[in-house]
Amino acid sequence: MKTHDDVLVRVHREWDGWRSAEVRLSDLRDVHWLQPGHAPHPIVHGFVPCTSIVGGELPHVCEQGSAPHMLRVCVLKRHAIPVVYVELVRRAEEISRRNGIAAPVASEARRRFRLGF
Repeated sequence: MKTHDDVLVRVHREWDGWRSAEVRLSDLRDVHWLQPGHAPHPIVHGFVPCTSIVGGELPHVCEQGSAPHMLRVCVLKRHAIPVVYVELVRRAEEISRRNGIAAPVASEARRRFRLGF
């Protein structure tokens, strides 16, 4: 992605949680697919340092001597700018291919993205 690295992305600790925070796209690491328990389908996840939170709050224990922590977060399609979500899907699929993860997970998520849910 060209100059979208500074775009803010809303992230959540849980796919069905109400708390959210904003982080820069460039701060999301190891973007991957994960289907948490009770989630209806795989969701884009990544890791972000707790010190990279620009706005909002993600609950976690953060003691001064042990920060920053890498937090696993998820990005919901409905909360992301389409061009940013497409980039995150690309990154997740790249990691899946690199790790030899079966394509159906990524393919199903890509199909859901095209269909709009």
